[in-house]
Amino acid sequence: MNTELKQSRIGLVRAVALLVVKLLIGAGRDLVLTPVVLAAAALDFILLKSQPPRFFRKLLRFGQWSDEYIDTWSYGREPHEAPRENVEALLARVEDVVRDPKQGTRHARVLKRWAERQMVRARQKITPSSTGKDLDPQP
Repeated sequence: MNTELKQSRIGLVRAVALLVVKLLIGAGRDLVLTPVVLAAAALDFILLKSQPPRFFRKLLRFGQWSDEYIDTWSYGREPHEAPRENVEALLARVEDVVRDPKQGTRHARVLKRWAERQMVRARQKITPSSTGKDLDPQP
């Protein structure tokens, strides 16, 4: 079998597998967020007399960030575009750990620290500013 053809097939299988994983991650996120969004909207509705909506807006920002992070359709970009730091990078790191058992422990520690940093950044992004500038102005 032609080596180039084999590499193309492996690349296609890998791309399809990553797309399916990303689709599953997005679906899981949507299943979890649906009741949370409804609860946040209800809470904002109840508190509307005393404060502007904030919980629903936090979830909207989190949803937007998670869409960008999952980056489901990244393989549709041009090859020369710079890769993004997203779930694809995380999956590539996991793949490296699995493929290289000698370096696996060290890579696992590095991967764990990276994932922890990503979680801290995610929490910081969904925390509203204390000035309230990120809320829509009242008409």
